[in-house]
Amino acid sequence: MNIIKKIKNIPSPYNSFNLFWSYIISEMSYNFIWPVMGTYASFWLVKYANFTHADVGLAFSMMSVMGLISAPAIGFIGDKILEKKQLMLTVAILSVAMGPFMQWFVMPMKGNTYVMAIIMGLFVGLVMNSGTNVNETYEQRMSFVNKFEFSWVRSGVTVIGFIAPLICAWLLSWQPQNFFWSLSITGLIYLIMVVFFTKHDDNNLGVLKGEKSEKVTLKQVMKSMKSKAFIFFVIFLLGTTPLSQICDQQVINYFQTFFTNTAQGTALFSYATTIQQIIAFFGMMIIPLVVKRIGYRNGLIVMSFIMAARILIFAFAKNWMFVAFGWILQGVYTPFWFVCPMGYVFSVFDKSEFATIQSLSTTAAVQISQIIFSTVIGSSYDSLGFKSTYLVVGIVIAVFAVFGMFFLVKGHNNPQTEASEN
Repeated sequence: MNIIKKIKNIPSPYNSFNLFWSYIISEMSYNFIWPVMGTYASFWLVKYANFTHADVGLAFSMMSVMGLISAPAIGFIGDKILEKKQLMLTVAILSVAMGPFMQWFVMPMKGNTYVMAIIMGLFVGLVMNSGTNVNETYEQRMSFVNKFEFSWVRSGVTVIGFIAPLICAWLLSWQPQNFFWSLSITGLIYLIMVVFFTKHDDNNLGVLKGEKSEKVTLKQVMKSMKSKAFIFFVIFLLGTTPLSQICDQQVINYFQTFFTNTAQGTALFSYATTIQQIIAFFGMMIIPLVVKRIGYRNGLIVMSFIMAARILIFAFAKNWMFVAFGWILQGVYTPFWFVCPMGYVFSVFDKSEFATIQSLSTTAAVQISQIIFSTVIGSSYDSLGFKSTYLVVGIVIAVFAVFGMFFLVKGHNNPQTEASEN
């Protein structure tokens, strides 16, 4: 009874479904798209839709194009509407349409994969790349309003991250033709959360007002974009996170090269992915405490060196166990990626332009790099091979990590978590 009383006395929002737990469910349901598209889509497209590796790279480039095109508008609109959910509602509706689109539109177009790669990439990019931007900036903003720890909400991503690979592997072996209908089901759950449950504390909306103005202005954004802090941050991002993410797109195909039995390789890869997500889940609990000690800037630098190390492990892998270990290391850097970039933006720039700067930096920079390099890296797998490609990319990421050590700045604003940049 005493335990129950203590639970009831936990300060809001952690005892509220609408103010906290519904956000976790939203994260879990929406982000099911990432293990499906980011991990298994390349395998499905090559085997069932006649895509080449270059076609897969083109499709992912188009996803990034859509993310890039939409980023400025999403950020600016988000800073205008603040707590309103029109953007999230749009993403939720499109998520429900993923199953019909992949099965009834992509599958029948096997004879024209080049055109299909472009069309598919743009649509999926609208749901996944643009949608992630919408979802993350809204939830980060609501973490300030509702006074919850953003990384705890984002832990829902890691929960679905270690459940989804097992579900995906089972679906691929049982119903590969209907594989993407799983996204429509989880999209429906996400839609229900957005419409009926995710709420905010009306009495605390004032925390979203910036120091310079209540609403973001184009002049204010342009001034921030010309600052050294913004330029150096974007340069750092261009050469780190997106390159690591591009490499992750086809790791499953690299992993399969160590096996003659495809089913065995898929099963082992799903186990490695589950371990990866378990590590990321516990990291989401711990890394915020680490970041409070070292600061957002240093957290970004640590993250980038981990990215470089794991790609180089792929390059020198002698068997599937090395690849699995490098893949599992993603679970170590993922919490840094969830916590540090947004915290860095919030601590360095004015709060009224948070979503706009976030969209133009951590979203747009990532998309630009992916647009440029997704097709290039995808083609290099066919021409140079996986190992040589990973070696080059790993060295490039390491160079940009060193760049961050010298040019990323320390922040001055602290979020509610009171993370220090000193």
